[in-house]
Amino acid sequence: MYLLCYGRSENAKKTGGKLIGSIGGRWIDGDDFLSGGPVIPEMTGDTAIVMLLPLEAAVRISQEMIPESMRRLPVIAVSADGSFAAVIRKGGVSESAYCFEIYEAIKKELGPKCFTDFGGNADIGGSLADVAARYGMAVSNPELLKKVEERLVKGLPVRIFTDLRMAYGDPILDPMLYDLRKYPSDLKDEFIKQYYRSRLEAQKAGSVTDVFITCSKLEGIADSGVLGLTPKIVSIGLEQRTRTDPEYAAEGIRQSLENHMIEPLSVCTVAVPYTTRENDMVKRVAEEFGAQIASYESAELSCAKPPLRMTFAPEKINDTATAACFLASEGGDVILRRNTSVTGMVFSAAVKKDAIRLS
Repeated sequence: MYLLCYGRSENAKKTGGKLIGSIGGRWIDGDDFLSGGPVIPEMTGDTAIVMLLPLEAAVRISQEMIPESMRRLPVIAVSADGSFAAVIRKGGVSESAYCFEIYEAIKKELGPKCFTDFGGNADIGGSLADVAARYGMAVSNPELLKKVEERLVKGLPVRIFTDLRMAYGDPILDPMLYDLRKYPSDLKDEFIKQYYRSRLEAQKAGSVTDVFITCSKLEGIADSGVLGLTPKIVSIGLEQRTRTDPEYAAEGIRQSLENHMIEPLSVCTVAVPYTTRENDMVKRVAEEFGAQIASYESAELSCAKPPLRMTFAPEKINDTATAACFLASEGGDVILRRNTSVTGMVFSAAVKKDAIRLS
């Protein structure tokens, strides 16, 4: 017998590990489903898929995500805490013959079970803390993040508002936990209004259910009653015209970013021409934002093709500041071009284009 176990929560990992250790098998993940590739080693004998998930989630995945190469296999749902097991698909004609043998082996390992407490979305295993850590997000209030995590463990839904590119990491399980509401760039004002609505609701209710994942500056987010997560995905490009005091430059850029509704905590990279990499001003600006320094040769900067043209010189495709931040953001979206609020220099900003994946 061989079990292909799928589950994400700590309870699921514990129960699945027990089954694999006793009966045999291995873990599979969403990539195994989506790739449709072979996941069954040769000479494993009778094989079944074991979904260590709430029943609804197990049924949805078995219907929507299991590829053709695995559809002949039986599917057995096991609650993440090991309190229930049920066959939800017997598989093909030949596979159904051994399906119940595997089922009996699972029941024997788990002990006597009953259909009493299998509902809800608990133990699906979503974690915003893991997502925040993966993308280096700044957390507005760690205590609120703990409360959101507690909701997710219980299977309670969490509303997420964002003006960034975001996507579900698992298209079946994530929508059962996260109510994702995305605002395109032309609805920035509506996004800000929603923040104030959620803030008011949280203060009235005395609890938090709303999360804002954004690089936008949200006033008073730390004590607003809603959770703010700021990914470090913004690059700024510097172009120095005259000698500039490092402290003045760092403070001036921070203030200018905030004036343009960009959260300074989102800055991950300070991009400059290679010849100014060791400049004291550049180092101080990078230190101000906790950012790394990226430098580019003049040939690289001249070949960059940022999507925005300068309105005051439309015939000129590139400028140093914009080309530098565009390259550092790996071809992302330019959100600020050639700002001159700091005397002696200009800077541009770009945000990475890749979508942030939940789970």
